[in-house]
This record gives sequence, structure tokens and C-alpha cells, in this order.
Amino acid sequence: MPEPSPSLRVVPAPEAGPWTPTGPHPLVFSEIRIENTNRCGYKCFFCPRDLHTRDQGFMSLDDLALVLDRVGEHRGRVDLHGFGEPLLDRQLADKVALVRERWPASEPRIYSTLGARMKPGELEQLVVNGLRQVEVSFYGFDAETYRQVHAVNGFEMAKSNLEELCRLQAAYPGRFEVVVRAFPTHPDVEAPGDPAEVAAFRAWLEDLGIETVRERALHNYGNGRTYNPVDTAIPCSVTWGYRRRILQVTWDLHVIPCCFDFNAEVRFGNLRNQTLEEILHGEPYERFLDDHVHGRLEKYPVCQGCERCHQA
Repeated sequence: MPEPSPSLRVVPAPEAGPWTPTGPHPLVFSEIRIENTNRCGYKCFFCPRDLHTRDQGFMSLDDLALVLDRVGEHRGRVDLHGFGEPLLDRQLADKVALVRERWPASEPRIYSTLGARMKPGELEQLVVNGLRQVEVSFYGFDAETYRQVHAVNGFEMAKSNLEELCRLQAAYPGRFEVVVRAFPTHPDVEAPGDPAEVAAFRAWLEDLGIETVRERALHNYGNGRTYNPVDTAIPCSVTWGYRRRILQVTWDLHVIPCCFDFNAEVRFGNLRNQTLEEILHGEPYERFLDDHVHGRLEKYPVCQGCERCHQA
């Protein structure tokens, strides 16, 4: 792949850290991930939408307010997306506003394919209401390569949405950022496009004002795919490190281990009728931790198939 120009910052994937087990959950989070919807019209080949069997829907504003109440104070990152396309949610701008009202020190963001037809002004309202960042999965350099990856004919729509977001980034300097993801890397998966197309794409991103392209390795998405071998030497950081500090809530208020549990198979509790303390100090969560530390993953197929995160 051609080297990007010095003005385009390429962010590599984080490195793994040392394993240090911890005690009871402190109920403080570095990130809170709230799934506004699990619906999506795309069928990207590396995403296990074909195995997605749980109920689909949109989180209501009342349910979001309940989640915020259950958490209490929070500073830092808040993801308003999950296993779906967040822009399909016509109440997303209202949800961003609610998060910013309750948590003024929060940094709301979304991951998006931009695969949604937006009405005039809808994207800008997200920024006005306090959305701080959109990280875009834009895998393709023309209609054909885009369709090969995403399995939809959405290139022109996504391109138009990306151009509008970049206009907003320029119009609201320091308040809003657009990040584009590079095609996820894997030694056995060929990325779309040739070197000339990749270079032209990077140049186009620079012209749009994109300063960051984020790199990611292709992952198994729990047990949804089998791209990588499973590392069983060290327990996943969901028990001790980075992912333990993330609160993951589905659109229907289940608390689950992490974003790779795409079917919400491992449910510690539900915020509709339980407090956060009851859930994360409860027996299902404590059993999950103990099983992971001791390698007893037979009850958790989604974890058995995952290459696991070892980020401290």
C-alpha cells in the first residue's frame, strides 16, 4: 500500500498490554457503548449479519434516559451505536442531545457506513446537538469495489454523506471530527483496489479535510467468523483490562460483555429492572469472570471463537 502523505495521520491498532487481574467491578467506565439500533441494510462479507438472530429494534428516548440514570455520572466517550447502522435511527439527534444534557463532559460518537438516506439538515443537527466524532467504514473506491465489500449499491449515497460530514467538520472546527477506517487487514484477505486506486482514495480524503485514517485488523467478531486463531494463553481483557472498563448495553437494555457478542448471547442482566450494581456485582457476571480466568468457556461460544482482546 502506498505511503500516505505526511499530512494524513494513520493510527495503528493498539498493542496488547500486561495481564493484571482485578477485584469487584468499580462501576466506573472509560467508555459507555449504547446500542441505539441493531438494524442494518448492509451485508459486509466480514460481518456476521447472516448469523444475527436476536430481536431487532430501536432504543427509545425513555429507555436511553433510564440507562443514563442507572449509570449516574460519566465523563468521556459515549458510543451511540452497536450491531447496526446508527443513522437509520431518526431519533439519533435527540439521543445525542440527551446524552450531552445529562453528561456535559461526555464525548458522543458513532461508527457508521453512512448507509442511510439522510434528509437535508439531519447530519448537521447531529453536530449541533453535540456529536463529536463519526468513524466511517468506507470500503471501496467505486461502485463495483464498494458493492463487493458491502454487498449493496450504496457507493454514491455513502460518498455524498461523507462529503457532507466533511463540510460540517470544516464548518464546526474543533467541535466535530470525521475519521475514516482503512479496509481491515488480514494476510488471507485481499483488499479492494490496486495501489493506484488506494493512493487516489487517500488523496481524495485529504482534499476533503480528513486527517486520520484508522487501521484495524480483520477479526473473528466473536464466533461470527474464523479469520484468526484463538489465543488461549491469557484471559480476555473483559475480565481485567480495557474491555472491563467498557459498559456495553443493547437497544433493549441488556448488559453484555462486549461489542463482539453480536447476538447478545451472554446477558448479565437488564437495566430496565436492575441497577448497574445488581448486574455487575451479581452472580451471572461473577461466574462469567471466574469461568474466563480459569478457561471454562464452553458456556460462552461467542468467547470461545474470539481471538480476544489483551489491551491493558
